[in-house]
Order: sequence, then C-alpha cells, then structure tokens
Amino acid sequence: MPNQTLRERLPRAAFTIATRTALAATMLVGAVGCGSHGSDSDSGGRSVADLDLGAVRTLRLDANDTVGVTSTGVYTVADGKIYGIDYRSGLKSWQIQPPTAPVDKDRIQVLDSGKVLLAGWQGTAGLTAYDAETGVQLFWSTPNDEWAVADDATGQFVHTDPRTGQQSWTVDPATVGCATPLSKDSPALFDSDVATLAAGPGVDIFRCPAPGGRYRIGGLDRASGKAVWQREVPDERSFLRATGRIGLVVSDGSVETVDTSNGKSLGSREPASDKEFHIPQPDGSALTLDSYVFSEDKEMRLTEPGGATRWTVPLDATKEQIQPLTVSGGNAIFALMQERSDAKKTWLLAYDPKNGKRTVVIGPGPTAAGEKPTLTMGLEVAGTRVYDGPWGVLVAGPGNTYATIPATR
Repeated sequence: MPNQTLRERLPRAAFTIATRTALAATMLVGAVGCGSHGSDSDSGGRSVADLDLGAVRTLRLDANDTVGVTSTGVYTVADGKIYGIDYRSGLKSWQIQPPTAPVDKDRIQVLDSGKVLLAGWQGTAGLTAYDAETGVQLFWSTPNDEWAVADDATGQFVHTDPRTGQQSWTVDPATVGCATPLSKDSPALFDSDVATLAAGPGVDIFRCPAPGGRYRIGGLDRASGKAVWQREVPDERSFLRATGRIGLVVSDGSVETVDTSNGKSLGSREPASDKEFHIPQPDGSALTLDSYVFSEDKEMRLTEPGGATRWTVPLDATKEQIQPLTVSGGNAIFALMQERSDAKKTWLLAYDPKNGKRTVVIGPGPTAAGEKPTLTMGLEVAGTRVYDGPWGVLVAGPGNTYATIPATR
C-alpha cells in the first residue's frame, strides 16, 4: 500500500504530526480530550450532538487533579476522591469515597457512553465499577488494571455488559469468515496485523485475518452479537477507524468512507498526498489542510466522502495561526486561533460544517477583526483541552478555568 494512505489514520497521523513540528504538538495538547482514561472508552460509538454555541457558559470547579465527562455531567478527582458534578451549576451531586487508598487518577475508565465509571485505587490492583450518574457502586469489579467491553482474549469475540461485568454474548470468529485460531498477540488501535474487536456505534467492530491472506472486517450487533455487516479487504492496514461511526477502507488506490454501524459506503476518493492533513468528521467528511505545518497552509477546506470540496476557508498565517482540534460537534468543527500580533492570546473557534462560517466561541476579548467571543475567558494553546459527551462539550482552560457548551438535544 502506498505510504500516504497511512496518514489517513487519525491516531497515527496525530503522533506523526507531534514529532514533526512544535506547532502541531501544541495543537494536539489542545485537542485531545475524551473524558476517560484507559483503553476502552466507547465515546466514539455514540452519535455526535449539535451544540448550542450561544449557550456557552463558565463552569466553576474546585481545584482538582483531573477532570472528565460522563453521560450527565462531569467528574473530577480531588483529595483522593471522585466527585460527580452537575455541568449546569458546578455543584457536586455525588462522591466516591476510596475504600482503602486514594483513587488513582490514571486508572479511570468511562464506559457505556459515559454511564459507568471504572476506578482503581493507588497501590491496589484491579478496578471497581460505579454508576456515573449517581456514584453508586455497581458491585462488580475486575482484578485487571484495564477492562474491555469487547475483546477476543479467549479466542472468541466476546461482548461484556459494563453494568454487570457479565458476558452478554460470544461469537465464534470462524462464523464471520476469520481464520482461526486467532492470534493471542495484543493488538493496539487496529494498527497490528492480529484480530481485534472494539466497541463502535451500536456494533462491535471486528477485524481479523481471513483464509487466503486477506482480512475480514465487519460489525456485530451490540445486543445480540449477530453479524450486521462484513466484507473482505486486502491487508491488515486497509481498515482505519476514524471518528464516531466513521471508518475508512483503503484499497485499490482509493479511500472509501463507510458507516461502521451498517457497513454502507458514503463515498470514495483518491488517497491523500503525503503532505496533506485530514481530520475525519462525524458526517464522513474530512477537514483538510495541504500541510502538517500549519503556518504553511493557505486554506482549510471540508472534503466530502466522494472527494468534492464542500467549502473552502482562506488562511493567512501572517495574521492568524489556526490549529484544528480533533473534537467536533454535529454543527461545529473546533479550532484554536492565535493572532500574530499577540501570540499570548488564544480563541476557540467553531466552523459550521455546512458552509464554513466561523463563530468565535471563547476568547479573551474581541479579535483583531472585531469578532466578539460569546464567552470571555482566557485560553492557551498548550493548556486548553476539549472533552465531548452526550450532553455537550467541556472546555478546560488554564488555571482551573472551565466552560460548557450544551447540546441542543
């Protein structure tokens, strides 16, 4: 496969960018935020909500060690405890008291679209499950320090209920065209050549070697394990998971965008050039720049799954530095902006996926062009993180400052 197709893979491209330029590295620091720690957050599986950009508001939180997003609010870790926070008022709604030792802030996983928290304690092996809406213990735990809703560790495709810790179903990989037995090597982010299963949008997405040297991909219904869709692809790197329900199938010199909830094709285009930077969007489009070095980009455009350009926005690096983020709302593509005249000031912008019109959502004051932010709040490129959840978006700025952008539904 041509090397440029590897750059269609968002996680790999992100780390490649970080090693290329300091500018891109700061973009990633500002962009990454999933509201969970560990390897099995299923946040990418849910539908992406439209956001009420005009309703952005400050959220006041106590000093904390870490913060994340649940299905109905925010959680923080402070004083060795986990607190549930109402995202509207900032008031504490529940707390999880450590049983024997302080919580390990690096061993918290968010499951079931933000409805379940798995927490580990410092110096203690294993994880304990809690209801993320109430903080009530769910009375199941695991001795492992990481836990997966979907896995293939037993040689079968297995789905486990995150509310009970019990297996919901198992599927023999041979019945969906996989070569068995499955390799016991540990996969990572669909980058290896072994079988793997991961939580997706209403389905568990699998990829496995097939007889004849090809690979099999598909989706198993989350409730029953029944195969919803499946197909063969040329090799292990032909299937790339993107954002939300979106996946990319790279084969025969084309990049096909697929809806991983049902396997339907949304369109095909030519592979990106070696220099181009693509950020897949929830509707299957991709925010596209001609270079990884943002100061070199003359325009930013939204590319349809079929390759057509939906809109183009000119960029002038002599006036503004635009750094796209990897978190999006259904009606907002986020980016951070700094003005060359004062690099200490940062604004959060939202571009409309329909037409490219930009809204200044958060910032220290009006831009040089006279655009007033909806919410006045100081931001920093390296210190800003954006977390998405079912209820909306949490923006974490420097110095324990926060803002929320609620969903419209």
